[in-house]
Amino acid sequence: MDKKLTINDIAKMSGVAKSTVSRYLNGGSVRPSTGQKIKKIIEENNYEPNVFARLKAKESRVIGLTVPGFDSVTTPRLVEVIVEYLKKNDYTPLIMHTGNKIAEEIRSIERLKNMNVDGIMVLATGSTKEYEEVVEKLQIPILFLGQRFPGANSIINDDYNAGYKIGEYIGKRDFEEVYLLWVSKEDPAVGGERQRGVIDGLFSCGKEPTEVIETSFFYEDAVHNVEKLTEKLKKPAALICATDRIAQGAYKVLYEKEIAIPDEVSVVGFGDYETGELMRPPLTTVKFDWRNWGESSAETMLQMIQQKPVSVIQVNPYEFIERKSVR
Repeated sequence: MDKKLTINDIAKMSGVAKSTVSRYLNGGSVRPSTGQKIKKIIEENNYEPNVFARLKAKESRVIGLTVPGFDSVTTPRLVEVIVEYLKKNDYTPLIMHTGNKIAEEIRSIERLKNMNVDGIMVLATGSTKEYEEVVEKLQIPILFLGQRFPGANSIINDDYNAGYKIGEYIGKRDFEEVYLLWVSKEDPAVGGERQRGVIDGLFSCGKEPTEVIETSFFYEDAVHNVEKLTEKLKKPAALICATDRIAQGAYKVLYEKEIAIPDEVSVVGFGDYETGELMRPPLTTVKFDWRNWGESSAETMLQMIQQKPVSVIQVNPYEFIERKSVR
């Protein structure tokens, strides 16, 4: 057809009422023979339902997804897996960008609720009392990804044990100084749990950090902080970086200042970005299974919508990747 197909068109072509087509599209009950007739017309004409019309239905088959930003390596990967999984199960994702602001995260969740989505998935940045009160009143399924959220279902990375493994690994080696290049504790997962794991791992070997240097998730901030650090570190030293992106910033500065990795300064990260293998020397890091994380998250959301029991906390495993960046 030249013009875009409407529900009225489908109803006329199938010989049924418009309300029957609408009920079919929204997952309601229709006779199997009627359903097959409608399905055939839809497939032959490549009909795509209007998402905003579906949002008015009792069951919209739309799932809200809030993301803090797309400037990390992990978030686009994770979102792509979630979107693919939801579409495969005939759900439409509605994505909202929150700019790493908790207040905007709260507003986005309230907007999605008012738009009648079937459930909400949140790539969370943290929690506040106000946030917890909003979530408590939601009355629709909500799932938090990457952060534990009080009283709600969460799927998190195994940040503490991954951190402990790296801390222990560095702690067993002979370094004059061990520095942590870390993000703020305002991020409870990376800034809190992961850092606590690293420090406990070092402590298990009778070591402790020389200094914890606060930076951000951004490459430029890591470069700035490592430039200041190189003026005072004693070699051989180790830099434990909260993410691979921070480690990349460290590599840049150390290369420019002709400080040898790993002979003079060893570097480790978290994330196992593809670039880690290309760095010289290749970066020792921790890998989180982001595909498993995305698929588990999407499947858990669907189970929650169907009112099936799910674990309050699910933990995504890690894998230690040893390469050549530690002496």
